[in-house]
Amino acid sequence: MTNKREVPWCIPLPAIAGYQTFAPVRHILTAVDATVPQQLMDLAREHYHRFHFGNLLGTRYLHAFGQPFELPLDRVNNAFAVVGKDRVAYAKLKNILSFHTGSPHPGDSEPLERHFPVSATVICCFEPSSLQEHSGKRVVVLRVLRSLEWDPIRPNASYTGPPIPPELYPQAGQLLMTFRYRKPRVWAANVDRSGWKRSNTAAPFAILFENALEYGSSA
Repeated sequence: MTNKREVPWCIPLPAIAGYQTFAPVRHILTAVDATVPQQLMDLAREHYHRFHFGNLLGTRYLHAFGQPFELPLDRVNNAFAVVGKDRVAYAKLKNILSFHTGSPHPGDSEPLERHFPVSATVICCFEPSSLQEHSGKRVVVLRVLRSLEWDPIRPNASYTGPPIPPELYPQAGQLLMTFRYRKPRVWAANVDRSGWKRSNTAAPFAILFENALEYGSSA
């Protein structure tokens, strides 16, 4: 089932856990069908206030590989809440399809400029990478499931960067590509990457690997 935006319809678990009107739904999920452990429902209730007061509005709630969600390709930040057996982790992925040209150093001939070459909202899902270059690592990639009629895939009218490689245009059924080191590359994120310069923004997606081992590999 989809809503009027052609996006999969859902009610986030913190809303079900926190709003009294969803008490019958909570009972079905925890006691009748037993599809949601009481421990997880209690955990979701702890996050209800953040959801209710707007901190998490627009956040995509994920629990499994293959779970579809909408992804605006010309947005700077995309927020996710990844729900595990005993914790919820929040991730913010920046500039998924954008790239920059120029130099960040003042006085250089070409100033730093960030480009968003494609405009669209697509339905995607996370998958564990099966690419040879990621063998033995926990790496997530994005699979494009379909485009949306109300926001189709098209060149960004304000784009002023270099020619766009055709691989950057998302295609249904294919992995999402990005532009790095002047080449089209599969967008990928290592959930276990560590470094002293900055934290790993993809670390929360480790929960998807944990859930796959605990419950199965797909949504």
